[in-house]
Amino acid sequence: MGVAAVTTGVMWSARGEESATAAPPSDDVGTPMLELSATPTAPASDLDDECRADRGDQRSGAGVIAAWNYAYYVRRDAVAARALATPNSSVVPAEQLQPFIDEIPVGTNYCVRTKALSEDVYLVDLSELRPDGVQRITQTVTTQQIDGTWFVDVFN
Repeated sequence: MGVAAVTTGVMWSARGEESATAAPPSDDVGTPMLELSATPTAPASDLDDECRADRGDQRSGAGVIAAWNYAYYVRRDAVAARALATPNSSVVPAEQLQPFIDEIPVGTNYCVRTKALSEDVYLVDLSELRPDGVQRITQTVTTQQIDGTWFVDVFN
């Protein structure tokens, strides 16, 4: 099961439904970009292995994992979440991702804990705090730095 990209293990399946979310800003080649604050909440080393639900950032692998989950659970925006993934990521396109986000009950909170296994691979422990109970999902997430910016890449 995937953590950030998959909360129920079925998110990788293809669906043809379209998202109703507005397009985020894009770079000069048309790649969508998520606007994050210029200042990280705390240095990545201070947040490693702490349960967090903040906005995250793209300054580290742990930061982009937090940002991905923020886009997924707080913004409920597949376009924003997909913009945080590498172009060849295992994350499905936004129009296939949005129905899974929409299935998460309103009022669901989350907490994500990351533990660096290497510079770009993290053990991720996600706790979904749904109105009907808690679901815990653990997996590894590979991140990748491209031109100084971190992205999620592979969810195992």
